[in-house]
Amino acid sequence: MSNLLDVSPLPEGMMRPPALDTQEYLPWSRGRGVEVWAMLVAAMNGDVETMKKLEAKDAGLLDCELEYFSPMHFAVRENRVDAVRYLLESGVVPVMDFEEPVWEAARMRGHEEMAVLLEEWVREHYHIRPEGGVIAAAIRDFDVDGVKDLIEEELVHAADKRGNQPIHWAVLTRQMGLIDYLLSRGADINARRPDGARPLDLTNGDYYYRSWYRDLPPTGLQQHEVLIGYLMARGAYCDISVAAKIGWHHRVKELLDADPGLANRLPDHVGYYSGLPLRNAAAEGHLEVVKLLLSRGANPNEPEPGIAPSGAALHSAVSGRHYVIVRLLLEHGANANAMVESSGDVLYTARRVKAPQEIIDLIAARATNRDKEIIAYEADAEVLARTLAADAAAPVEHYLGRLISEDLRPQLELILQYQQDIFRRQTMLSAAWWDKATFASAEQARWLLQRGLDPRLRNWLGITMLHRCAAKGLIDIAEVLLEFGADIDAVESEWSSTPLGWAVRLGQKEMAAWLLAQGADVGMPLDRPWARPIEWAKRKGDGEMMELFKEGDA
Repeated sequence: MSNLLDVSPLPEGMMRPPALDTQEYLPWSRGRGVEVWAMLVAAMNGDVETMKKLEAKDAGLLDCELEYFSPMHFAVRENRVDAVRYLLESGVVPVMDFEEPVWEAARMRGHEEMAVLLEEWVREHYHIRPEGGVIAAAIRDFDVDGVKDLIEEELVHAADKRGNQPIHWAVLTRQMGLIDYLLSRGADINARRPDGARPLDLTNGDYYYRSWYRDLPPTGLQQHEVLIGYLMARGAYCDISVAAKIGWHHRVKELLDADPGLANRLPDHVGYYSGLPLRNAAAEGHLEVVKLLLSRGANPNEPEPGIAPSGAALHSAVSGRHYVIVRLLLEHGANANAMVESSGDVLYTARRVKAPQEIIDLIAARATNRDKEIIAYEADAEVLARTLAADAAAPVEHYLGRLISEDLRPQLELILQYQQDIFRRQTMLSAAWWDKATFASAEQARWLLQRGLDPRLRNWLGITMLHRCAAKGLIDIAEVLLEFGADIDAVESEWSSTPLGWAVRLGQKEMAAWLLAQGADVGMPLDRPWARPIEWAKRKGDGEMMELFKEGDA
């Protein structure tokens, strides 16, 4: 197996992140660190044979990830058609790559064969087609007549880029009359999206359409429970997860009697707001359903990959401030240190939702092995001081990102008292690709750079602080970075762009003009013309930005 881990050369700007330089299993990445990295690199190099060998060792590696970037992402990015075909044939869902459909990402990069392959695949398997987005917009606008005009064209199953068919959108927006109409036209009341969600899973919204507080118009149906009963009356199948969510004890028992394994089996749809039945019941405070599930062997720590590697039931009960359920789950061995995607650990959540002190005390007494990242995120000065006092050489690099972005200078100075070379030791930025954090000010940037921080540092994708400044239009900080030697033409690997390219891509005209005045090269990158600044301006249709570039310069 060792030869599989001797990965091929990387695209310009990329580096192996320290997090994946380990033999340990990393639950958030869904594999052993070195094997996750080997799979990602094999995908970006189109090395299908290595991908197959890694899959044979651990099939979960096909869906491994780092910062939400998967083998599919890198295979599409680098135009590895054979690798993408292999992933598709292996069951990997090729719909959204974070905020961007994978076929659009391919076409933007000039990979037309790849784009067509993916478009045809999602149309055949998920009914995704351009008309689906038009219908979805009409439904969100409550334009029933417009929807009917489109549906008459036999587009009742046409899905938008996320795989939402009209029936899903009618439920998300709680339009019962429209649901009736769609069913009369042949819509499937149990139609699954690519993520497994059926209409009955969506009565209270989802991650992207949060009907419970943000996106539903005030004139829309306010009590989504009405819609649950309505859909079931129309024939929607109520699985154990939905039954647990609505507190239907009889249905949960009926399903468990027929199939005891359902207590710990992942449902078709697992997401931020729905998952295993124990999590769903705990979140809503359905004590008797929780008791039933626990008596039938439900595991409070059952993993929900990508959402809660150590289980989410306790986290959900704490979020709902359900003291009796919290206590019951702890008595059944729930992990008080469990982390949930984008939500911190249990103790952090208890404090965030202002849970009763009795809940906080219960969790605090048991949260004895908290993740170091959440401790650093809380940036507790007393905790940091005790850590360094106990061990002057203690690893505290994971504190730096939060302390720098919020300019918590006293804590930075405290670290320097114990570890004067901590900034000079940094070889890579830890900030994720989506992290917009920069220096808090030009003065702070100068202070840090004078103490040894390298202005040319990159993260694993090659993104520099100058890229981030360009994205936010922070000319004063960018000026300090250039003064200390930052590379004005550094090319990162994800969008293959320089800081100037980032400024143009993100609409920072003043920053783009300033970078041009500092001598930024409009012809970079040399080998990927689609990523040059002028091309970003053209794609965005930004006439003002295009005026910055003289004809022939780009």
